[in-house]
Amino acid sequence: MIPFTITRLHTNFGIIKAQGVWEAQAVDSTQVNVLEQLSTDGWVELDVLHPANGQFIAAISPLVYQHLLSQQNA
Repeated sequence: MIPFTITRLHTNFGIIKAQGVWEAQAVDSTQVNVLEQLSTDGWVELDVLHPANGQFIAAISPLVYQHLLSQQNA
């Protein structure tokens, strides 16, 4: 697994920062360990273990993977 840090990623779900690990060969291998979302008051850290945030992480994981893959191939 390769560690990653994304300092700013624009998604349909808002602007996020993320840290975790991933493997380029498998889209479902992306694990987000730290997640922040930009709000009107600044960055808000989300509890990645909270069930409601699990759905959010599942929704953004393919976007994170695509971003990482594009950065690797750049």
